[in-house]
Amino acid sequence: MNILVINGSPKGERSNTLRLTNAFLAGVCNSQEDCSPAIEILHISQMDINPCLGCFSCWKTTPGQCCIHDDMPSALEKLLWADLTIWSFPLYFFSLPGKLKTFIDRQLPLSLPFMNSHAESGGHPARYDMSGKKTVLISTCGFYTANSNYDSVTAQFDRICGKGNYTTLFCGEGELFRVPELSNRTDEYLAVVQQAGREYAFGGIKEETNAKLQELLFPRDVFERMADASWGIKQTGEKEDVSLTFTKQMAALYNPAAYPGTDIILDMDYTDIGKRYRIILGKTESRVVEQFSEKPTTVIHTPFSVWQSIAAGEIEGSAALMKHLYSVEGDFDLMLKWDDYFGQHKSADISKDKPTSNGKTDIGLP
Repeated sequence: MNILVINGSPKGERSNTLRLTNAFLAGVCNSQEDCSPAIEILHISQMDINPCLGCFSCWKTTPGQCCIHDDMPSALEKLLWADLTIWSFPLYFFSLPGKLKTFIDRQLPLSLPFMNSHAESGGHPARYDMSGKKTVLISTCGFYTANSNYDSVTAQFDRICGKGNYTTLFCGEGELFRVPELSNRTDEYLAVVQQAGREYAFGGIKEETNAKLQELLFPRDVFERMADASWGIKQTGEKEDVSLTFTKQMAALYNPAAYPGTDIILDMDYTDIGKRYRIILGKTESRVVEQFSEKPTTVIHTPFSVWQSIAAGEIEGSAALMKHLYSVEGDFDLMLKWDDYFGQHKSADISKDKPTSNGKTDIGLP
């Protein structure tokens, strides 16, 4: 099998979507017992692709050949070579990134100029035999869900490929795949994507797997609070300290279902940078404040760098405490039930699982 990956992300190899695509490819490759598929990857952002001139030279002057001398002719050869083409791209303004749309426009040489009377709304027949070729669209977006956000994309590929003639894997909350502190949840999702690749290679993604792919990484309110905090900008437009942004994102993971009946006041005292923030865990939500006077329930005295390392899974939290890398003042019950309060959410539910044996932890898990 010949597989062509068209990476339409302007971020190239740093693409969040490409992580999903690589997981899907791993599944496809693991399913091939007799031979390994040949894989080619086109990073559109690195290619010389100019806009279509609309001159129709590829139809009437040099049939099948574009008059523009750039990287597109070789890309068209790859499209003809591939048995499976995977379009990997982020959602940009409810559609495709600009250069990827240019790439699509430049596929005109693959069509014949004559009208296709069999197309319901009009169209042009393919210049080459494209029967048997398969197409998969893999994309992430910055909204909490993919639902309704890809209507423009599917409308376009319905015309290009025909309805029902391609497979989609659309995932909301895509920016989370670049956050190491959330790798427990994102790695879990990537494992499902890999399973989808295996199933696709054997005839199609199963309904059960598709259902898992539709699950939210985090509930909407949790994701949107983390997303808003990630910009590092206050409501006034003033840039905030990175430690405040980090603390807000940690607080966004709070699970109100664990509320003990009275508010918990947690102070994060970052001893190496002289910053102290208060997280108030209330009945329905958490909030972070910078100015406060009331006595806290619990204070965590820690270098900010240490807590970042714990959050990223570079240091195991309880081991760091035993080594006196940070200390706790006040009610220690919060620390014992940390997973209940800040454990990573799975879909619309709350996961209370303990850290995995690989040492990866939730944001701020001690």
